[in-house]
Amino acid sequence: MEKNDGITLFQKKDQTCYFSHCVSRGEFFGDVAASKIKRLSRRYIGGKILDIGAGSGALIDILPKGAIGIDLSPKHPAIIKGDIGQMPFDDETFDTVFAIEVLEHLDEDTLKYGLKEASRILQIGGNFIITVPFKEDLKANMVICPKCGIHFHKVGHVHSFSQDSLTILLKNAGLMIKTVKVLPLGIMARYPFVKHFLFFLEFFFPSVSKNIFMVATKYASNNK
Repeated sequence: MEKNDGITLFQKKDQTCYFSHCVSRGEFFGDVAASKIKRLSRRYIGGKILDIGAGSGALIDILPKGAIGIDLSPKHPAIIKGDIGQMPFDDETFDTVFAIEVLEHLDEDTLKYGLKEASRILQIGGNFIITVPFKEDLKANMVICPKCGIHFHKVGHVHSFSQDSLTILLKNAGLMIKTVKVLPLGIMARYPFVKHFLFFLEFFFPSVSKNIFMVATKYASNNK
């Protein structure tokens, strides 16, 4: 681990250990929200599909046949072991690429190169579908190791995103925004009826945790 602006960062070996041994199926965001993500994404899904940071494979299981994933700690036969910063795929291989609750875990360099890699392997006109926590207060979710006293985010988040900050990052990677929504995806996944009362939820519970759902498209080759 190392520190950045007071936040202890999970290195790749720490992330691999955490997601291999400390998280079980049912605890990944994708396990809870996979069906909701698919419904939100249905008009953008097609062709050859990759899920980056695929976790337990819950999303892959409900995507069209042939979808595959990549993860530091594979937990599904359709997921290969690999790193977003250096993916073992040819240029313009995929028509649809997902990154569900992944980018907030990445250090600055991995985030920068990971987005470039996602753009590289995406077909021109293909869709990159992303969710991240919306304007998360990272310090509010810090915990302390009772053994060593290290302060770190309870699930290893190191970035907090707004629509504008995420848009800039994607544009720098050669991606153009198609759509963006801010939604309480966790609550909506657990309680589907909530979608009919989003205005009231926001009015009465403004601090409820929300996520950015964003779809970007590749408009030019970035691998020259």
